[in-house]
Amino acid sequence: YTASVVKMFYMAALERQLEDGKIKMSPELERGLKDMIVDSSNEATQYVLDVITGTSSGAELPPKQFEVWQAKRNRVNRWFASMGYTNINVNQKTFCEDAYGIEQQSRKYKGQNRNMLTTDATARLMAEIVSGNIAPKARTETMMSLMKRDPFAKDKNGQAVEFIGKALIDEKITDAKLWSKAGWTSKMRHDAAYIELADGSKFVLVVFTENHANDTEIIPNIAKVIITAMKK
Repeated sequence: YTASVVKMFYMAALERQLEDGKIKMSPELERGLKDMIVDSSNEATQYVLDVITGTSSGAELPPKQFEVWQAKRNRVNRWFASMGYTNINVNQKTFCEDAYGIEQQSRKYKGQNRNMLTTDATARLMAEIVSGNIAPKARTETMMSLMKRDPFAKDKNGQAVEFIGKALIDEKITDAKLWSKAGWTSKMRHDAAYIELADGSKFVLVVFTENHANDTEIIPNIAKVIITAMKK
């Protein structure tokens, strides 16, 4: 299960549609995009997914009407599939509690159609954002600015200090640069990050964990191993 890491995929899809002129940026959409990535707001994510798929939550629908709705909701899936992404499902909203009505109908009631990601697909997307391959430079720069984290900032952002960024804090690596999108639920704890070290080393690291949601050491400890190896 993706937790909030899926929001990075919705961000990329939004920027692509903006570039293609399929939707237009507005102050409200800009606010939603920022809150989705910077603060990991589920409400903002729900709004963004509505915009990029032309769907909205509501009551359950009869089969034929539901098929039309679900086809629209699969728009992001089709885009990533067209680029060769496999074994992912990115067509569901994120919620603080639970889905209801057509959102639960879309999940097939027991979660058979819930969001899914692989670490490979997530690492690929992060790398394509960093390298500027997923969208024109101005778009990828926007995405990078939203994912920029500072573990040593006075105003602590949980995504910066509780995941891969914690490795930089623990090792006192103050001259590294970090971009990331974390996700966590009652069962999952994930992080996807791009790190640049002062010696010029650059790498993408994606770590997904299951049934260790409250363990704040696993992800940064893995990051420490990678950072140490990159320095050699």
